[in-house]
Amino acid sequence: MRKAYILIYSDATGGREAVRAWVNSEPAVIHWRFDMPHSFYVISENSASELYNSFVSFNGKRGRFLIMEASDNRQGLLPNETWYLLKNKKRKPSSN
Repeated sequence: MRKAYILIYSDATGGREAVRAWVNSEPAVIHWRFDMPHSFYVISENSASELYNSFVSFNGKRGRFLIMEASDNRQGLLPNETWYLLKNKKRKPSSN
């Protein structure tokens, strides 16, 4: 079953480019997106623990980071595309 996660990281992890390299290379990451500093939204069928192990294997234990499931108990000011991703566990279709 697909789950939505929020990955929050410090600059010491290598920053956005290091995290982007990991989400692009990790087969367990089905979809991802970002729209705020120091965070990515990740869709995966794997557990947070499995994603943690993958990220540490890829990046080492540099910096601080947190991978947590985004439950239905949430509110905030985010772009429509992000809300769609978190709710539907897939990217919002393009409207052409």
